[in-house]
Amino acid sequence: MRGILVSGCAVLLLLAACGPDRPEQGTLPPLHYLATADQAGPVAYRDPVGAISPDGNWLATLERGQVRIAPAAGGAAQRVGPGTASIRYLAWLPDSRRVLVHENVFDRSRQEWWIYDRADGSRRPLWPDRPADASPSTGSLAQLSWSADGSAVAGVTREDGGSTVWVLDADGRSAKARATAERLSFPAWSPDGRIACLVRADDHQQLHLPCSATEPLFDDQEAYGRIAFSPDGEWVIYGVPGEGGFLDLWMRRVSGGRRTRLTRFARDAYSPSVGAGGELVFKSQDYRVFLATVPADGGRPEPLTAFQSETPTWSPDGSEIAFTFGSWRHVTDDIHYPDIAQHLGTVTASVETPHREPQRVVRQSYSEDQGMQWSPNGRWIVFHTHEESDDIWLMAADGTGAHQISEDGHETGWARWSPDSRFVVFTSYRRDEAGARHGGLYVIGVDQETGEITEPQQQVPLEGFSEDVIQAEWADAGETLLFESAAAVGQKSLWTVPRTGGAPTRFHEFGSDQIHSGIGVSPDSAWAAYIDRADDGFFQVFRVPLGGGEAEQITADPTHKTQPAWSPLGDRIVFTVFSYRAHFWRIHPFSLRR
Repeated sequence: MRGILVSGCAVLLLLAACGPDRPEQGTLPPLHYLATADQAGPVAYRDPVGAISPDGNWLATLERGQVRIAPAAGGAAQRVGPGTASIRYLAWLPDSRRVLVHENVFDRSRQEWWIYDRADGSRRPLWPDRPADASPSTGSLAQLSWSADGSAVAGVTREDGGSTVWVLDADGRSAKARATAERLSFPAWSPDGRIACLVRADDHQQLHLPCSATEPLFDDQEAYGRIAFSPDGEWVIYGVPGEGGFLDLWMRRVSGGRRTRLTRFARDAYSPSVGAGGELVFKSQDYRVFLATVPADGGRPEPLTAFQSETPTWSPDGSEIAFTFGSWRHVTDDIHYPDIAQHLGTVTASVETPHREPQRVVRQSYSEDQGMQWSPNGRWIVFHTHEESDDIWLMAADGTGAHQISEDGHETGWARWSPDSRFVVFTSYRRDEAGARHGGLYVIGVDQETGEITEPQQQVPLEGFSEDVIQAEWADAGETLLFESAAAVGQKSLWTVPRTGGAPTRFHEFGSDQIHSGIGVSPDSAWAAYIDRADDGFFQVFRVPLGGGEAEQITADPTHKTQPAWSPLGDRIVFTVFSYRAHFWRIHPFSLRR
């Protein structure tokens, strides 16, 4: 299927991107491929993490909420963990048997630290006997790092306007602040017992050793992401943004001297960890998204774009498709979030050769812009942006007069204009008194002739409903809403509810673990399109009769899909194809020493 396959050659492409580079000295060390971990979607996720054990014998990686542990030299792997939480951080304990992971529960009401045991597969909370009123609280600590002798733990807490690096005893008691600044991250123990960290100030981020030092260890390079030391403490390894803002790994002596480049990849190469034998394990990001279309009743997909593009929607006459585009540099953009490289553009819907760039740039701001949709008459555009808040904005179709129309947004979703032109619906989260996050439906009345607000933002009351609302569409001209919800990872449903609210009616359940995958509705309101894992393990486009019935699989090629949108003519569905992986590699960099 022309242009659709994106993942099969990922490793070869990455190897080709690693040619020699000699800006400072020497030759890049040889790469040894270890493993690959897939991410479940391009929206609201972060790369799978991983690290080599302190003894150098085991590789732990994360995938789909589970810890995967395998011999570093190759061999059978085991998976431990419930697979129901969002895990964004992993660290080995000094015994090379236990792994520490940081989990976000589904409703984001709390963060928890758990210890997984490689030998018996057990899982238990970190410091279960630590007093609940201990300061700082266990849940507030991030990026924990164990000292080599196992006697102490370093971690970061963040408060409004500042952050602190703490050192605690191995049992979680006797917490002492070691450094305080506006933004500190990634504390790491050097073999001599000092704690290094990254310090961000004046739009620059640099490596400090110790973390409390007033001056950086070196001032000729910025540093991002996790840092690591050689077993003898002579060398430090860190990530540096290069051309385009993507990271590569460098090393230099702690005592000073020349810097040595270790990798050269097309995208981020980062998150180093070092084993006792001097082996360095890191990951590289393999992230690609583009648009494709498929006949609405199934058939061969056709590529539409050949550049990074996602969240598609159709123009009212079906001649154009809008999307989000940009480089999205994971590590450096996370530091600057929400000021990231995501913009709005369009291309024509019918092409012989995939577009290699936007034909029209609709909006290119300093902040995240996503999910634009035209009004039915084509005069106006609604879209999600973080320019001043996390809300829905309205602007003329020529890109002028952009202004905010929603309020109090939090993780606001993609807006959709009703076919009868009277209303805009969108999703947004709110937190309850316990801190739990809940997604809900919101509607704003808008005059498509003038762009004026006719009815202010109102939440749609959902009687007896407790799940997260993920994405909303219109089930008819403007009186009924269709929405997708998630009760937990792998528990999703489709519902309808009157625009004015009431008890939602569920008409379809499915088991996808891609949370923010989006839905679409056929123009005759007969079908709903959604994303689920097929029997082959790939996320595919499905459709189901609106109101319930037997689901049909629309796509079957071996690529992951997300964000389906039905054409206004009803003949095709556009969607995003994505490949979102982390590849893990081993090198022996200290052989480069001079």
